Amino acid sequence: MNEAKTIQKAYDIVIRMDEPRYWYFLLGSFLAGFVVVQAFQKLRGERKERALRNMGIFMVCVNLVLPLYGMLHPDVDLSLHRNLPVHFCGINGLLVAFNCFWKNQKIFTFSAFLGTIGGLHALLTPQLTIGDAPVILTHYYFNHSAIIVIPIIMARAYGFRFPKWGWVWTYAAAAVLSTAVGGFNWYLNTFHPADVTANYMYMWEAPKVDNPFVQDMAWPWYILPLHAGLVLHLVVINFCYRWGTPMAALAEKSLWLRRFS
Repeated sequence: MNEAKTIQKAYDIVIRMDEPRYWYFLLGSFLAGFVVVQAFQKLRGERKERALRNMGIFMVCVNLVLPLYGMLHPDVDLSLHRNLPVHFCGINGLLVAFNCFWKNQKIFTFSAFLGTIGGLHALLTPQLTIGDAPVILTHYYFNHSAIIVIPIIMARAYGFRFPKWGWVWTYAAAAVLSTAVGGFNWYLNTFHPADVTANYMYMWEAPKVDNPFVQDMAWPWYILPLHAGLVLHLVVINFCYRWGTPMAALAEKSLWLRRFS
């Protein structure tokens, strides 16, 4: 039991505000995101389309980093309990990558809401669930920055907007998906126990970070503040996107839709 707890602690690495790397990576992520968003604002026509496609290709490659690193690095133990991209941020990392090609409204709505929430909290209260090796640490910050930045680009440069009740169906989708993942955690931990527990979407135990929405409560009660925080964030992000999308981008999206409809 003690050995299992030691391994679990080695997997769950919390980076706290008193560590210099916390501020290096946080400020670097926000600065890089700002630069990329501003760069896209200056692109027009085919240059912008090519840049978005290249970003999609790059993000697909980013999503392959951890599996390849696990297969090629002798000290990394790939585990169904920890290495599947089943956290919301892992799912949204894939969605924003493919939506650079698809430009799908529903995928934008889901990824912009949940990617922004998950990415922002991951940057502010980082917890790495598979250790903090340099490759894993860099990937963590890059992926969580991207799931915030790419939806902003889709909104500002392409005019994507949230439907009127998009935040409601996004919450419903998140609740259903997280409940299903909770069942998946239970299946792995009950029928395939390992040295570490499956805690995808933190539906098995609460995160270990200092966050006002993470309360020291038993399962499943700690989930209730997380749901309350989710609803609050959805409403705030809905307002920010509606208020912050330039009208020029909306006009360009209408022209794009007429051209390909």
